[in-house]
Amino acid sequence: MKFTILGSGGAIRIPRACCDCSICNEARQKGYPYKRLGQSLFLHDENILFDTPEDINEELNDHEIKEVDHIFYTHWHPDHTLGCRIIESLMDGVENKKPIDVHMPEESIEIVINKSNSIFDFYHSINFCNVISSDREVNINSISIKKIKLLNDFAYAYLINENNKRVLYCPCHGMHLPYMDELYKVDLLIIGKGYSKYTNVEWTNFERDTLRIIKDLKPKKVILTHIEESDGLGYDDYVAIEKEYDHIQFGYDGQIIKV
Repeated sequence: MKFTILGSGGAIRIPRACCDCSICNEARQKGYPYKRLGQSLFLHDENILFDTPEDINEELNDHEIKEVDHIFYTHWHPDHTLGCRIIESLMDGVENKKPIDVHMPEESIEIVINKSNSIFDFYHSINFCNVISSDREVNINSISIKKIKLLNDFAYAYLINENNKRVLYCPCHGMHLPYMDELYKVDLLIIGKGYSKYTNVEWTNFERDTLRIIKDLKPKKVILTHIEESDGLGYDDYVAIEKEYDHIQFGYDGQIIKV
């Protein structure tokens, strides 16, 4: 499997608009990998996109993605969904293109995608997409994708499997990841870093939650993503921190991963 991290930023991007801090100024001057746009992952094998942040059009262009056939949403929060109009950009005026399959957690349909009056309902009506909400495992040729419902009851992780290679993708709300037999010792765990600066018990914290999960689940390799501007650390800082760990890497926009 081949993945590209399209966006590794958190709810607040780097550079943050109108912010004059050193981290944001450095990102403006140097661009990627110092710049971090909204959280999104692309699986090249079957043109699968995970989440559509506001920046998704820019991300697809910057990282030369040529086709999107499937979109999987992890949850309804704005930083993961507000770029959903990318469906219109991908479909409008394109002849003979099959509607995009949009795999949506049921809670998202109920909360922000009310079928009687929604963007997705409109796109479905003009044959731009098929909205699919099911807890069943999805098989796309040789790739299987299983939804893992998080313990906060509205967000999901995805277990991606091909030829007995397993990738667990949990970009947000990692503190609520359930411990299930099939999640132990995966080949790759891509998980939200969690906050370093804030220790609010309702928000995932890097040291308290994320490192505990990594220790308990024992993945072979870990890439941390959903990196927040509020932590005040830049790309070079994270490269230095990586040296403290054996198999943990801080992800960056444009990073290509092969499993």
